[in-house]
Amino acid sequence: MTSRIRSLALVSAIGLVFAAPAFHAALAETIKVSFVQTNDIDRMEEDDDRGGFARLAAVVAAERAKGGNVFFVHSGDTISPSLLSGIDKGAHVIDILNNMGVDVMVPGNHEFDFGPEIFQTRISEAKFPIVSSNISMPGGGGPKNTTVDRIVEVGPIKIGFYGLTTEDTVEVSSPGDISFLDAVETGIDAAEDLKTQGADIVVAVVHTPVDDDFGLARANAADIVLTGHDEHLMAFYDGKHTLTESGSQAERVVITDLTIERTEKDGKVSISWEPAFRIVDTKDVEPDAKVAAIVKTYTDKLDQELGVEIGTTETALDSRRATVRGGEAAIGNLIADAIRESSGADIAITNGGGIRGDKEYAAGTKLTRKDILTELPFGNKVVKAEITGENLLAALENGFSQAETGGGRFPQISGLTVKIDLNKPAGERVVEVMVGGAPLDPAKTYILATNDFMLRGGDGYTAFGKGKELINPIDATLMASQVIDYVAAKGTVSPKVEGRIVTQ
Repeated sequence: MTSRIRSLALVSAIGLVFAAPAFHAALAETIKVSFVQTNDIDRMEEDDDRGGFARLAAVVAAERAKGGNVFFVHSGDTISPSLLSGIDKGAHVIDILNNMGVDVMVPGNHEFDFGPEIFQTRISEAKFPIVSSNISMPGGGGPKNTTVDRIVEVGPIKIGFYGLTTEDTVEVSSPGDISFLDAVETGIDAAEDLKTQGADIVVAVVHTPVDDDFGLARANAADIVLTGHDEHLMAFYDGKHTLTESGSQAERVVITDLTIERTEKDGKVSISWEPAFRIVDTKDVEPDAKVAAIVKTYTDKLDQELGVEIGTTETALDSRRATVRGGEAAIGNLIADAIRESSGADIAITNGGGIRGDKEYAAGTKLTRKDILTELPFGNKVVKAEITGENLLAALENGFSQAETGGGRFPQISGLTVKIDLNKPAGERVVEVMVGGAPLDPAKTYILATNDFMLRGGDGYTAFGKGKELINPIDATLMASQVIDYVAAKGTVSPKVEGRIVTQ
């Protein structure tokens, strides 16, 4: 099945085809192009022998070693979130990418997690092309060190690239006064501009939700859409457009092989193409030695940085299992306060079972990054949602339902106080809830900060799933990073048991 055909030579009548001796035989040429795509990769090292930059680099190198026309495309979300990014604001990621020969990248929403100044600094450090068609800086124009579009000639074929960043960035990240134009409308205009410049094939490198991805295809705003953001593993072709996404963390890599036919006859040129898709599981790939060595320098640096002191606790902390799963705990209050303040929520709830250090810290202890990571080892992210008082109450009932057996669902809370009666049956134990000093209103909507495990129903918190997501796991930041930043910003903390949870 062929795709778009431009400048098709029209013949007025079939009889003329045989009658006109001046017509010449068509000249045909086949060009092959491959797009190796990644997206949503912030974890520099592999996990369970899969993913990471070194294995991704090996995939790219293997394709280039074949000697064809290969484009390595990054569809955004890379400088955050990770533990080392929380320390160096993503500088290590740009350095790694500078050693991988990226051909085209678009910024994702996580490129703005550390604010507009850090975004511009990181983008300016890139030694590879960054396309940005819908990011508008204050005063107009796009970010420095980016281009609105890019055209690359592959033999007689011109391939045009443009880039789009999700408009939701203003809500899920921290772009300051940077704004984002409508993705689909911008894509339509960008494609037209590229065609005017002579592009034979238009490639949209985008970090946008799936609805926008297909909106671009339906609007004929691109022949090929290489997308990120939703973290789907996907290869789509409708006979006219292709759309791919490579999951996340380079665990798998989608390669699109394009066979392009260029035909010239009587001065008229026609272009047609067909895609073929390959999905590479990087568990089967030997890491690239050069990039693996660079990654190791940063993992070693992270090990050193984790030992750095971030602040002092003026009060004793106890993260032993029975403490965090059986009642209000000072360390639980510290963690819940950190995620509530960092996310700007009304309330915060995290499960005691997610606090894993199982140790005591004496008053006056100097806390390190490693201490926080030891307490929060699961890589959970802080999400935010709107939840009704009715669902909040249901969630709290679930949280206290296994208190006598040390269930991990026991809640550590911030922004609310709860009175419970553990002599009552599970599901009927919450006696009183106060939110911000006022009684819980079942009909009112509250802004909740919690972890992504609980938002998806973990530990029985299915009531959280009935709320409206404001920051989902894809857009969220690491819980450990938020707590580290909270302690570091305050310098000294003094959490204590203060009556947030009272047992009658």
